[in-house]
Amino acid sequence: MRKVILYPGEDGYWVVECPSLPGCISQGKTKAEATANIREAIEGYEATLEDIEANPEFVKMMARTKAYIRAGRVYSQKQVETRLRRNKKLR
Repeated sequence: MRKVILYPGEDGYWVVECPSLPGCISQGKTKAEATANIREAIEGYEATLEDIEANPEFVKMMARTKAYIRAGRVYSQKQVETRLRRNKKLR
């Protein structure tokens, strides 16, 4: 079972989010309806994740990403910005 956050929305509906699943949010006219809707959203989210993780192309991509990280070929946003500024100065 995942934790959810339930709160009243500005439009009179109840909003419910699942923080452990980014972007997994739902709503309902009542607390019960919102809770039922988030259960369905969580099930769909988890099913989609399982499908993605079972995809051979995803597995290959993750292996490449891990190799790039180990080889130092993945840069942070700050490193990219610094490189761009440095290249601008060289022009």
